[in-house]
Order: sequence, then C-alpha cells, then structure tokens
Amino acid sequence: MATLNISLPDQLRDWISTQITSGRYSSASDYLRDLIRNDQRVLMQDSQWLANHLQARMATPDEAFVASSSADVKARVR
Repeated sequence: MATLNISLPDQLRDWISTQITSGRYSSASDYLRDLIRNDQRVLMQDSQWLANHLQARMATPDEAFVASSSADVKARVR
C-alpha cells in the first residue's frame, strides 16, 4: 500500500479527529479511504446516469423534435 502525505487546515484535521473519536473510523487513513471510495462511487453513478439519459435522448426519433428559431424559444420563455 502506498503512503500519501497531505496538509490540511486545522478545521479539517479537527473534523477527522472527531470522526475517529466517534468510533466511526479507526484512523485518518480509514476516513480518507472511505471518502475516496464514496467519491468514486458517486462519480461512477453520475456518469452512468448521464450515459443512460443521453442514450435515451439519442434514441428519440427526429420527429419528436420541433424546429424553432431563437425568437420562437425566447417568445415561449417569456
């Protein structure tokens, strides 16, 4: 396992200490690993959601779209 040294403001270091003291995490490393895993999971879910919605939109037949000028769009928004 690799080692990484980071610098944190006191406020963030105190937050990590609080998480460890609460018993939720056994160490700062444990806490940071969990944060990274959660970040990865969220980004993967976001990417999958976007891909699914783009695929659905790409599969929409062209007839479902209405040609509009910028003036038409502005008029509908008002």
